Amino acid sequence: MNTHKIKNTMKIKRKLFAHSIFIALAFALITAGCIKDDFAKPDMEEMPVGDILNVSELRNLYDGQRIKFTGDTSVYAVVTMDDKSGNIYRNAFIQDETGAINLRLITPGGLYEGDSIRINIKNTILSSYQNMLQLDSVDVDKYIEKLATNVKKEPDVVTIENITSHKQAQLIKLENVQFRASELGKTFADADNLLAENRILEDSLGNTIIVRTSGYAAFADDTIPDGRGSLIGIVSQHREDLQLFIRRLDEVEFDLERFEGIDDPLTSIDEDFQSYPDHAVIDKYGWTAIAQEGNRNWICRTFNDNHYAQATAYNSADPTNIMWMITPPVDINELTNPVLKFQSAQAFYSHDGFEVFIATDFDGTNVEDANWETLPATLAGENDPENQWIDSGIIDLSVYSGTIHIAWRYEGNATAGETGSFRVDNVQLYDDVDDKK
Repeated sequence: MNTHKIKNTMKIKRKLFAHSIFIALAFALITAGCIKDDFAKPDMEEMPVGDILNVSELRNLYDGQRIKFTGDTSVYAVVTMDDKSGNIYRNAFIQDETGAINLRLITPGGLYEGDSIRINIKNTILSSYQNMLQLDSVDVDKYIEKLATNVKKEPDVVTIENITSHKQAQLIKLENVQFRASELGKTFADADNLLAENRILEDSLGNTIIVRTSGYAAFADDTIPDGRGSLIGIVSQHREDLQLFIRRLDEVEFDLERFEGIDDPLTSIDEDFQSYPDHAVIDKYGWTAIAQEGNRNWICRTFNDNHYAQATAYNSADPTNIMWMITPPVDINELTNPVLKFQSAQAFYSHDGFEVFIATDFDGTNVEDANWETLPATLAGENDPENQWIDSGIIDLSVYSGTIHIAWRYEGNATAGETGSFRVDNVQLYDDVDDKK
């Protein structure tokens, strides 16, 4: 081959090589531009510190009306949950020594658990969504400065009973808890249809809380663990329901034997509601209270040191109130001749909105999916004196088999003036061979 041809060949090879490098670099740049996980450090000259608020002070600014911040104000905190697991989306939770709050992000990603950050809250909005306080419209690229990474925030060890709306967005740890027996065998969420699910966590005292998991979570298709132990999560709230978000499965450590759960079937019931404080919802010790419509529920009321369950729509702001009070499950097969008795009373009678039912297929959660049959009980009504306890009579349950639940249902309508109060006390379900009359 002559010298001229060799030089031309080498030029062509160099051009092809350079062209390949250009294509590779261009592809890398385009790909990198699509990845939001890279954090674009904001221009600090455009992000002054301004006033400084701690998280508690930020939360206390909310007075029921959304607030849009227009001035420069900084909040320092640590990210306690990011969206990497898929259990939350376009959200993050932050916490300092005074409190915690949910961040609603303009775009997903960019924040990681353990990031110590400064947020300039200019152009963000403090608002409440379904009773969950949030700092909305947070632009991670423009208004967040990362000060450190891998900062470990220890969870606050609490009990289920300690978890109130004051714990919103906080990282907590529960000990000696387990999932209800009815949840075992299920997955955390519906990964096939990408649907979120609620699973019920309980303690040995009968307190419960929802564990909510997104269908997009990395562990959505994992099976609910058996046993009992500890669980770490973030406290969230949706309307009146407090719930927990799990960050990852290694923070659910259930390596101990289960205790007898509140939805393990009983063989008798003897409930006088004396263990409930005044105005407490009847939802402990295996009992279930469900507000099917409206925000009212069955609660404990007291008179002359007597505690009882009451339902009413009096002064309700809801168009309609439908509420259920349901016993723990009872294994009716363990009884020779099962019977039920209780007392009821009425006050300010205005309508016939009180019934008692039985079901053999209630799953502990979905009241509308169960087949409820009316029981032939004598109930307090229009012709009975107010506040006088009326005996239900002894109700034979021997025609039923399997696991049963008894339910008292109240329906009221404040708009229609149907606001009377109904009460229940001294519920007993037992085997009549014990001669307990």
